[in-house]
Amino acid sequence: MQAYKTGQGKWQVNFSVNGKQRTLYLGGDFTSGSADRVARIVTDILACRNRGDSVPLEVLRRIETLPERVQASFEKHGLIDGATSRTLEMLLESFYESKAHLKANSQTSYKAIGNLLLRHFGGSTKISSIEKSACERLKTVLRKDYSVCSVTNVIKRGRMIFKLAVDAEWLAKNPFAGISAGVDFNLDRMFYVDRKMIYRVIEHCRDDYDRLLLALARFAGLRIPSEVERLRFCDFTENVIHIHRETKTGSREVPLFGEIREIFTQINNRRPTVGNLGTLCQPTDLVFANLGNKEAIRRRILAAIRASGVEQWAKLFVNLRSSCITDMVERGYKEKTLDAMFGNSAVIRSRHYVQFRKEKEYAKVLADNAHMLKLLHEGVDESSIFSMQTDELLVLRDLLVNRFGTGRIAS
Repeated sequence: MQAYKTGQGKWQVNFSVNGKQRTLYLGGDFTSGSADRVARIVTDILACRNRGDSVPLEVLRRIETLPERVQASFEKHGLIDGATSRTLEMLLESFYESKAHLKANSQTSYKAIGNLLLRHFGGSTKISSIEKSACERLKTVLRKDYSVCSVTNVIKRGRMIFKLAVDAEWLAKNPFAGISAGVDFNLDRMFYVDRKMIYRVIEHCRDDYDRLLLALARFAGLRIPSEVERLRFCDFTENVIHIHRETKTGSREVPLFGEIREIFTQINNRRPTVGNLGTLCQPTDLVFANLGNKEAIRRRILAAIRASGVEQWAKLFVNLRSSCITDMVERGYKEKTLDAMFGNSAVIRSRHYVQFRKEKEYAKVLADNAHMLKLLHEGVDESSIFSMQTDELLVLRDLLVNRFGTGRIAS
């Protein structure tokens, strides 16, 4: 099949579908070579239709490079099925492009989910052919080999990926819509790293930089490595550490706690200054100039944990941040203060970071219960009531309600 040039200097491709002659009008802005390339695309599509095969991804990509009016002609003549010709691989490429502004770890996470979808559905599968029932089967299959949290992550990310197709009007409905994702957190993997443990690990770090890294994670709740790799010496002021991030959490400030100040001061005092030999340091210099990648950091910290004799905990850096946030919650700081300090919403904080420390939380409950038992056995006189604190009065009221019912107890 070849392209033809009319007497008016316009190119066209003539072909036959189901015994009927069709003409694909290209216009006059095509060259001989580009018009012939369109003719070869038509030839490849007709050959696939004759064999009963779907149009290969490579051919669909070639069509996407054509002007929109020519693509519309392909749809008009039934050569392609418009938006439904989009394949899963093409959708994922568009999705990755929309997330190119995110940090590398986030992009890697999205691509891992994308690769899983590709293995299950196939890259050349048309997204219009993926139905809700197929996504339900995916969930069932994943549960055999993956944790509940991992399966939840796949369903949520899948819903996000196909939402792009719906927003772009490539699909009328999201096949992942209405599928229960489940929980995305595992309480069994939460671990409170107390001060005694972290101090032992800090003592066995290879240098002050790793000691500072752990202190920032445990006592300031910084994310490792994304929030420390850009820290400059000038970001450490008298009472505050300035955190700069080019993401949705933006910039924020955390207190320069004494546990961090001591280690940072040791590093800062060793820096060469004016009058010393060697390279002069500037306030804008990075604190962790030789930080290394996340895996290298992890290896160093794990080595320090082994040397300290402390048992390794799950979610190495996340649980350090979680322990810090848990401390702040227990100290009674307001939610807005915590949101501003740690850069996450109240929902994320309560779901993923605040730990339930049973021994500590139950202490107040058990103390109140013991106090109620004491009042029950010893009784209470009028004079002692006036000396009670508010919480003690509430305990007394609860005791009386439990014994006599609300009808006989005045509020």
